[in-house]
Amino acid sequence: MKILLINPINPSYYYRFGLIFPPLGLGYLSSSLKRYGHDVKIVDMNVEKFDDNHDQNYEDYDLVGISCDTVRFPWAKLIAKNVKARGVKVVMGGPHPSVDALNILKERMADYVVLGEGEESFVSLVNSLEKGEKEPEIDGVGYVRENGEIRLTPVKFITDLDSVPFPDWEALPLDKYHWKSYGKRTMSIISSRGCPFDCEFCSVSQLMGRRWRKRSVENVVEEMKILVKKYGYGFLVFFDDNFTVDPKRVIELSERILQEDLHVNCFAFSRMDEIVGHEDMVEAMAKAGCKMLFIGFESANEEAMKEFNKNESVSMAYEAVKILKKYHIDVFASFILGALSDTKESIKRTVKFAKSLGSKVTEFSILTPLPGTRLYRKLEPKLLTKDYSQYDLTHLVFKHPNFSPQELGKIFVRSYISVYSTPKKLFTVGLPFLKKLIATKKKFKELQKQLESLKG
Repeated sequence: MKILLINPINPSYYYRFGLIFPPLGLGYLSSSLKRYGHDVKIVDMNVEKFDDNHDQNYEDYDLVGISCDTVRFPWAKLIAKNVKARGVKVVMGGPHPSVDALNILKERMADYVVLGEGEESFVSLVNSLEKGEKEPEIDGVGYVRENGEIRLTPVKFITDLDSVPFPDWEALPLDKYHWKSYGKRTMSIISSRGCPFDCEFCSVSQLMGRRWRKRSVENVVEEMKILVKKYGYGFLVFFDDNFTVDPKRVIELSERILQEDLHVNCFAFSRMDEIVGHEDMVEAMAKAGCKMLFIGFESANEEAMKEFNKNESVSMAYEAVKILKKYHIDVFASFILGALSDTKESIKRTVKFAKSLGSKVTEFSILTPLPGTRLYRKLEPKLLTKDYSQYDLTHLVFKHPNFSPQELGKIFVRSYISVYSTPKKLFTVGLPFLKKLIATKKKFKELQKQLESLKG
């Protein structure tokens, strides 16, 4: 079959800052589909010119697959509408369709929805459609039967991640991704899936399961060698939901990186309680070239931490940062503003806490009930909007007991100003950062206008 895979525009403020990486999920799908002889094209709207109304010859394809998270869902919905209007089958997948499949099928936005991982289920669906099977029995696939009944089957997670082929880099426009970290060309990689923790605001445990699944060290190193030696990347970002779940594996991977003489720097996602007590892991990562770790410190408000189901403390945060600094690993510190128990005073304490950590990068986001999370189920009756383009972690989208959207929005901006206007960071980081922050607000409005024009 001839298949078009689309990555819609991402209006989140990460992307508006220019932090754009290839859609690895579509890269995995492409390589998996090509194993069966299918003809696949990937379009990433974030880096490629894409006029959905005029430029796309959807009729040239047997099927169009659209992947999206919540913030990109409005774009995905419009694309799906245009594709279906031309008589081409639509399959939607990714984080948002996985948790909103019932509504998508009720509204007939897509012919099929793939829930969770797609390397097996989506490929099985395509192979079945090629054989003329319109109602295949496949785990993790939903559709409307001819009798009007909606069929949704449970997700079956892939247990052997080594069986999944590497992303189809040749199908991705690699020359259009220009992000640099520490002055080096940067690419993304994923070495594991799932997370054993169950934070209130996070949908990972539902989408990828609470069972943490890992690729073998050999398999990961082989991909790293290709990215470093064939494509010339000097910095790799591990987009694992939780890279340091297994400290022994991290140490083994770090030792292999040194043995292979890869000379590559890395960034990964971790937790305070995985740093504290595992100094040997941190030392190994530092020796292997790890330059920065992302850690969700979240809040100085103990009640908020209980809300988030984060069993970590302020004292643990200082200990974790101390260990990382000892081995010269920079900290990307993330905080959430607007917990239900938050007040102006508690947010001030959180901002003061953030400044005291002395992290290389400090990020604030506004508590957002993303579909698929326990937080969403709890706050759904209090939602102020279901305009998902505003679910970008910079807007208050529910009725908060202590803040209006405007109030929290101002606090959000002031928090950044407070952190980045210190004498130490003002000229090196602060002014460029604040300038970009203002620019992203303008970019968001431009994207909103573009979205409205497409609706018209």
